[in-house]
Amino acid sequence: MSIDEPFESYATQYDAWYDSERGKILYENEKKCLKKLINDCNGKVLEVGVGTGRFAVLAEEAFGVDVAEAPLRIAKLRGIRVIKAKAEELPFRDKVFSCVMLIVTLCFVKDPLLALKEAKRVLKEEGKVIIGDVFLDSEWGKLYAQKKKEGHLFYKLANFYSFENFKKIVSLVGLKIKRVFGTLKKSPFDEPSPEESEAIADDISSYGFVCVELTK
Repeated sequence: MSIDEPFESYATQYDAWYDSERGKILYENEKKCLKKLINDCNGKVLEVGVGTGRFAVLAEEAFGVDVAEAPLRIAKLRGIRVIKAKAEELPFRDKVFSCVMLIVTLCFVKDPLLALKEAKRVLKEEGKVIIGDVFLDSEWGKLYAQKKKEGHLFYKLANFYSFENFKKIVSLVGLKIKRVFGTLKKSPFDEPSPEESEAIADDISSYGFVCVELTK
C-alpha cells in the first residue's frame, strides 16, 4: 500500500476526528504547543505533509504540500495554497520560506533525512524548521508503535523515532535544535483535558506531543 492511499480514501473521516469530543481537546493542546514556535514566524510558512490543513491555518501566509490529493482539497477550503508534492522533492526555489513545518509528518516520509534537507533548502537563512511529532520515548509513542504492529489504518505506514535518533538525523542535515516544547502529559488511556505546553530542557519522555524548533 502506498503512503498516500489511506489519507486519500479516508480524508473526510481523518479530518472529522479533530472535531470529535476527544479530538478537540487533544488538538487544542497541540495547537497551543505549536503556537509557542509559530507565533513569531513572519512571512511565508510552508507545511510539509499539510494534510487537511488543521495546523497550517495557524500561519498568516500558509502554503502546504502533501502526496494525497483528497486532504489537499480540504486544506484549500481552509485558505491554504496547496501543491501536490513529496517531502523529498519540494517544488520551490531555495530560501523562500520563513518557516517550514512538519507536523506528524517525518514518521510517514520514506526518507526523513532527505525531507529535512529539502526543508533546509527552501528555508531562509534566518528562518526555522518546526517539527511536531510523537516520539517513541513517551507512552503515546509506545502506543502508536503498538498500533502500527496491529495494522492501524494510518500508523501501519509510519516509522516512529526515539528522540535520540531524531537528533542524529537533525545533526546529519546540519540543523540545530534551538527550543523544545511539550504537551499531552496525561496518559493516552486517560480522558484528555486542557493542558499548557512546557519548555523541555532534556527528557521528553513525559510528553506525548513534542514541538522542536530547528535553525541553520
